[in-house]
Order: sequence, then C-alpha cells, then structure tokens
Amino acid sequence: MKTAYALPAFANDWLSKSDRQIVLAVDSHTGGNPTRIVLSGIDLPRGVTTVDATRAWLRDNADHWRRRLVHEPRGGGLTCAVLPVETKEDGCDIGAVILEPGSYPPMCGHCMIGFASVIIELGLLPGLWVANDSETRFRIRTPAGPVGVTARKEGGSFSTITLTNVESFVVTAGNVSVDGREIPVELLYGGDYYISVDADRIGLSLDRDNATEIVRLARLLKTQYTQNGVMDPISGEGLDVYQVLFYRRDANKHRVKIVVVAPPGVIDRSPCGTGTSALFSKLVTDGEIQPHETLTTESIIGSTFTVTAEQVRDTQGRRYVTPLLTGRAYINGFLTIAADSEDVLADGFAPL
Repeated sequence: MKTAYALPAFANDWLSKSDRQIVLAVDSHTGGNPTRIVLSGIDLPRGVTTVDATRAWLRDNADHWRRRLVHEPRGGGLTCAVLPVETKEDGCDIGAVILEPGSYPPMCGHCMIGFASVIIELGLLPGLWVANDSETRFRIRTPAGPVGVTARKEGGSFSTITLTNVESFVVTAGNVSVDGREIPVELLYGGDYYISVDADRIGLSLDRDNATEIVRLARLLKTQYTQNGVMDPISGEGLDVYQVLFYRRDANKHRVKIVVVAPPGVIDRSPCGTGTSALFSKLVTDGEIQPHETLTTESIIGSTFTVTAEQVRDTQGRRYVTPLLTGRAYINGFLTIAADSEDVLADGFAPL
C-alpha cells in the first residue's frame, strides 16, 4: 500500500508562525551531480514573463533566491538549481533559468537532463505521453537558446533523456604558461565556455586520488587564461570563461574521460553535458570522429553520457555541431526550504 507523506504538525506549526518565505523543491542527480528544481514559492513580478527577463530580474533584484537555493548551508560548490518559467517563447513548452553557486549560466547539460527527467517523472507538462508511446518530445527555452528533449520509455518505465543541445564549436587555440611550462589549450563552447586541455599531453592523471592536483592546476589555468579578458576572435565579443575541462582519450576512440573544474574549485561528478558537447564538437571539427558516430564520455566517478550529432554546419572560419546528448537523472527527494528572520545566514554564504 502506498503512503501519502506530509510534513508533521510541529513542522507546519513552525513554518506558519511567521513569514518563512517557503520554497518547495525536488532534488535530483544526473550522473552524480545535483540539481534542485523549484516547484513553488518564487513568484515573478508582473511583466517578467520570459526566460531572459526572469534571469535578469533574479540577478539584479532577487539574487537571495539563488543564494538560498545553492549556497551553503543548504547547498554547496556542486549544487545547481533550476527555476521553471511558464513560457512558450521560441516554440518551447517551458523555460528554465539555471542558478549556480557563482552565476546564472546560459546552459547546463546535467541540469537540463535533471529538469527534463523531473518533468517526466512528476508530470509537470500534462499530456506529453500518449498511451503505449515509447518516447515523447518537448522543448525547453534556456538562456543559451531552445533545447530539444526526447524522453524514452523501456518496458513502460522512463529510461533516458536525449537533449538536442545548442550549437557547439571550437572558439580558439593557444598556449598558457603555468608552473613554468607552456600548456596547449583550446577554448570550446557547448552552451558554456571551457578552457580545454588534453591531460595526456601534460601528464595529468584524471583519477579520483589526483583530485587535489586537478583542482590546483585548473585554478591556475583559469586565472592565467582570463587575466586580460577573453574575446571571441571572430565576433570580437567578450566571453564569460570560468571553467576548465581536462580530457583523456581512451584507446577506443569512441570513449573519453572528462573532468570539469568549476569555481570555487569543485569537480563535476557527472561527465558534464555542455562540456561533453563542447569536446565532441572539437573532435568532429578535427576529424577525429565522424558526426554520425557516438562518443561515450565518462566522469571522474565513472558515470557516463553519450553524444552524437544531429547536424553540422560550416561557416567561414568555424564548424558548428548540434549535439544529441543522452543521459538520465534520478529524484533524490523533496525539500521544503525556509528562512528564519533571526538567522543572519538565512540567505546562505558562498561555498568555500
């Protein structure tokens, strides 16, 4: 017999004693990396109806919600959150603003796999499934642009999510001087920007027991690479670059290990969806893998994504790859977030 769960009376009594600014959320993980999806409690002002407007409002007027959701003591360096936005813009079915410990990134692959999985598991978009269908499709508007979702069932149970990610590409290549040596790097884009390094070329182990050295080197690389700002060599646009991606090719060219380090110095437990997209675009651009082939990416804890290309588009000086990224997320639990007016740390503090 299934049991319906509710907060005990003493918890509801405490919540109702004053304005606790309650937020309800569902926690999930994608390949080991957490995503917190807001279910209720954050109301948008009148006139804030699009993803970009919501992102700007949060950033400029209501950043305490991000800090409460993902900063310590409720979250940490790995915690990301998603605020759903009821919008049909750009032909999408729903929108999403992504909240990370340091920013409001344009796209996050593991977050969108988590969000899409929760949409399916909880029926947040009614009418998606038709009886006996093995898959359904919908679209999420992210700050980076529309992202397609294909959700699949096997044996009647939800199995995987495939994201049709935004176009991914190689931005530029060069060297960075760190620890008295020149390290070859490439700047890649897969919905977010990555300073990318072939770990084998610098003799860097990507095993768990080398995590401290991975983070140390990533911090140095990021500092050196971005010290004078980063510009797109084609558009001249200034770029927000804050993550480092190390990779190691397997003897099998269709498998690669990816370790992404994000501020303040934490390693992504998943293979990183936007990082996987970015690296796949590089391998396709370099001719090391064909667009129709499938690449498996593995994280530092052994979780995996797969990626192939929906299409490739060439322009003068750049090849654009539209990745099809496949993974799965799992619900961890449900969370009632509250703020005590006497708590000086109610809005959280940045992870160490």
